[in-house]
Amino acid sequence: MKRSTDRILTTHAGRLPNPTNMADFQKAKASGDQAKIDEAVTAGIIESLAKQKDLKNDIHSDGEFWKGRDQAYYAGRTTGVEVKPATPDKPASMLANMQERHSGEFDDFYAAFDRVGNIPQPGQNNPLPSQRWTITGAMENKDKASSKHEVAVVKAALEKAGVDKEDFFYPVLSPGWLGHSLWNEYYKTEEEYVYAMAEFYRQDYEAVAEAGFTLQIDDPDLVDAFCMFTPPLTIPEYRKYADLRIEALNYGLRNVPENQIRYHTCWGSWHTPHVTDLPLEHTVDIMLKVKAGAYSVEAADAQHILDYKVWDKVKFPDGKIYIPGVVAHKTSTVETPEVVADRIITYANIMGKENVIAGTDCGYGGRSYPDVAWAKMRAMAAGAELATKQLWGK
Repeated sequence: MKRSTDRILTTHAGRLPNPTNMADFQKAKASGDQAKIDEAVTAGIIESLAKQKDLKNDIHSDGEFWKGRDQAYYAGRTTGVEVKPATPDKPASMLANMQERHSGEFDDFYAAFDRVGNIPQPGQNNPLPSQRWTITGAMENKDKASSKHEVAVVKAALEKAGVDKEDFFYPVLSPGWLGHSLWNEYYKTEEEYVYAMAEFYRQDYEAVAEAGFTLQIDDPDLVDAFCMFTPPLTIPEYRKYADLRIEALNYGLRNVPENQIRYHTCWGSWHTPHVTDLPLEHTVDIMLKVKAGAYSVEAADAQHILDYKVWDKVKFPDGKIYIPGVVAHKTSTVETPEVVADRIITYANIMGKENVIAGTDCGYGGRSYPDVAWAKMRAMAAGAELATKQLWGK
């Protein structure tokens, strides 16, 4: 895993604006023709990598435009999962249970948000999901072919784009985050349920590692699920919830080298008030239990811009890398390079400049207008250059 040895490196959280061939990819996927799907995915990844390089981003992803979980996804990988209709008492996702949504304080806001979503466009609507993915039998992986094939397609795209695998990370969900939209109607205990999801993802984790990529674990669940329980959980109850999921994640990662893993958490990609966000201080120690060489954490959002103070009381582990969000994804305001540099330097003074990589709060794609997203990536690179001059004197 690369680190900022002589300058501040830049990266992001994975999801990027869709490539220009998105319609071709969707058409290929609808056809079920794997060769056409692979061709469209490859073209989109190559375009995304070129954009990242052009904007001086250092550590790239494939853009994640091609990833999705539907019946074909589950049917091809595991037994025991089926789709059921979502109902008001059995929603598609835990997001439907957000406390601020049902508090009565933001009714007008959510009425508008449910129509237009994060980045409203003319004529756009944003209907709530109508399908609920449900575990109704034992989850048993069918084979590793699908995971290995997806990784092989990405690896081939990198080679065609001339991008070294050392400059690339591959995101995969955590069992906790998967549980936001994969409901249990089979396993008798919470532990059995969570560990089954960890075992389900183990083949993806290992396929990514075997390809030589850095594996990013996407796990907003560490902090964001706190606001999705009715009645609300106490802090000790939530810590128990989170701790179980981190234990299961580490179980799923048991065959992946620590220095190939970076862990991402945030308070969600939805542009809502976030007045019930759980402060980082309550789960930071649980986060540091994750088997990972780097930790990517939302830090630029208005609710979390002061979270650096957590490290006054908690020692960041020696030898690890911190990737604070220095640009926010919940606002269309583009940060100035000076603001980005100041945020980088704040964390460099805490963790050491060699241990900090500039990152984003969450993915750009679907959370920022595409032209705003690219402007933020450009601003991050410029801010990293300013920070490098101050930190290294060059």
